[in-house]
Amino acid sequence: MITLLQNIKYHPAVSDQVRRYYRFRCRNLKKMVFVATTGRSGTMTLGDIFNAIPGCKAEHEPYPAMFDDVLTAKSLGNEDYVRNIYWRIKSINLWRAASGYEFYFESNHMFVKTYIEYATQDFGERALIIHLVRDPVKVANSIYALQDFPGTVEGNKWWLDYRTADNLLAIADILDADEEFRHPFYKGLWYWYEMEARIASWKQKLPQVTFLRFRTEDFNDHEKTCTLLRDIGVDFDPDRVAARISTKSNTRPDQKIAEPLPASEAAERHQRFREFLLARGLIA
Repeated sequence: MITLLQNIKYHPAVSDQVRRYYRFRCRNLKKMVFVATTGRSGTMTLGDIFNAIPGCKAEHEPYPAMFDDVLTAKSLGNEDYVRNIYWRIKSINLWRAASGYEFYFESNHMFVKTYIEYATQDFGERALIIHLVRDPVKVANSIYALQDFPGTVEGNKWWLDYRTADNLLAIADILDADEEFRHPFYKGLWYWYEMEARIASWKQKLPQVTFLRFRTEDFNDHEKTCTLLRDIGVDFDPDRVAARISTKSNTRPDQKIAEPLPASEAAERHQRFREFLLARGLIA
C-alpha cells in the first residue's frame, strides 16, 4: 500500500523539483553509461572496472531495478505504469547516484526491456550504451543451470516471457508444443535472440545515441577492454583495469540447480534452433 508520505514524495511536482536539484549536482557528469545485454554476460565485471577508476561510479541493478511488476506492465502494454515509475522514481535515483562523478555506469539488463526510451530522453547526449554480447550457447546454458528460464514464475520476473504479445520473435507455440524445441534450453536461446532483436531495433530508433559493441570474451583481451574505455572517454590506469578484469563476478554457483548441458549437445541444439529461425525468416 502506498502511504501518504510516498504519495507526496513521488508526486510529479515534487519529483520534478528534486530532479532539477540533482541535475545541477551532476553538472560535471560527462557520460551516463548503460548496458544493453541479456545478462549472464559480464555486466558486473564492467561495473568492477568502472569502480576502480577515479571519477567513475558503477552500481548493479540499483533501486528500482525495473523488473517484475515493471516488466510485466511493459509486456502487457501498460506504459503509463512504466513511465510513472521511471520519471517519478528511477530518474531521480539515477541523477542522485551520479552526483559528483564524471562517469556513471548502471549494470542492469532490464534497461532495454523496460526503460531505454525514457533514460535516453532523460540524459540526452550524455547517454551512452555498451552493447555487451556473450555467446548465445553460454547465456542459454547459464540460464538453464539456474532453472529460472523464461516461462517460469521466477524467470518471467527478470528475463522475458516468451508468451507475451510484444515479442519480436513470437514462437510461443513452438516453444510450448514442439517435441524438440519445448526443451527448456531453447527458452534460453530464444531469450538471447529476442534480446538481440530488441537491441537492433533500438539502435535504429535511437540513431543519435552511441552504441559501443563489446563481446564478453573481449575481457580476456586487455587492449580491447582499454579501447572500450577510451571510446567512452574515461581516463584510467591500465594496470588497475587489468587487476579488475582477472576477477569474475556474479557467477552465482550457489544458485545453479542443474548441470549445464554438455558443450557438444548445447552446440547441436543451438544449430538446430538457428536453422529453424532462419527458415522462419526471423533472423538473417
